[in-house]
Amino acid sequence: MRKAEEIKELFEKGFNCAQSVLFSYGKAFFKEEELALKIASGFGAGISYRGEMCGAVSGALMVIGLHYGYSDMKMDFSKEITFMLTREFMEAFGNRHGSVICNRLIKCEINTPEGLENARKNKVFEKVCPLLLESSSEILDSLMLKYPASKIKND
Repeated sequence: MRKAEEIKELFEKGFNCAQSVLFSYGKAFFKEEELALKIASGFGAGISYRGEMCGAVSGALMVIGLHYGYSDMKMDFSKEITFMLTREFMEAFGNRHGSVICNRLIKCEINTPEGLENARKNKVFEKVCPLLLESSSEILDSLMLKYPASKIKND
């Protein structure tokens, strides 16, 4: 199954965008797979219905951290690669959709009770988010193909 399909399937089951992306790409990194779902649980809907950074973006940034990130302050190379890929991902996503901000992407102010109610009533999440999730997956796939983690890590 393609990652994009798996991500959409998770989203359709009720997981948020960030959970769907992180779980799909991060399973191999977690001893307990559900930890990926727990970690990303507050990042959906533009970070807990604040309409800020899109969950498909924040989930992807977590994936980039898992694959390329650093855990030792001596790993300057990993830090720079991670920041470069994060910027490259955000630029590609923003160019494709005009923003990385949830409210702008879904054209709804979900950080207000009225806006959230309107989004739910008009099924904005079901209509818009699957496209954003697919883009997130496509961009992640292209970055990981372009920069294989095994070839750029400095241990």
